[in-house]
Amino acid sequence: MKQLISVIMCTYNEEQEELIQAIQSILNQTYGCFELLIVLDNPDNQLIRELVFYYAQKDSRIRVIENRQNLGVARSSNRAWRMAKGQYIAKMDADDIASPQRLEKEL
Repeated sequence: MKQLISVIMCTYNEEQEELIQAIQSILNQTYGCFELLIVLDNPDNQLIRELVFYYAQKDSRIRVIENRQNLGVARSSNRAWRMAKGQYIAKMDADDIASPQRLEKEL
C-alpha cells in the first residue's frame, strides 16, 4: 500500500495565475497518493476562495481549511498539520511550482 503524503499550502493574496500553477503542479505529480490541504488565510479574498473551492470540487484529494481571520503562515501551517492524514508532510508555497517528480523523489 502506498504511503499518503499531506501537502500543505497556505494562501493569502497570491495572483490567480500563480495559485493555479501551484495547485496544478501538485495535482500533476507522478506520485499520486497525496492529499492537498489548502488553507485560506485571508477570509476577505473571495477570488482565491472561489478558485480553491473550484479545484476541491474537481479533485477529492484537495481539502480546504478556512481561517475565520488571518493567522499568518506559521499558525495556518500548524493548523493544517494537525488536520493532515498523511504519514509524511510536504510544504508547498502558493506561488511556487513543484517539479512533476517532487513528491516521488522526496518520498
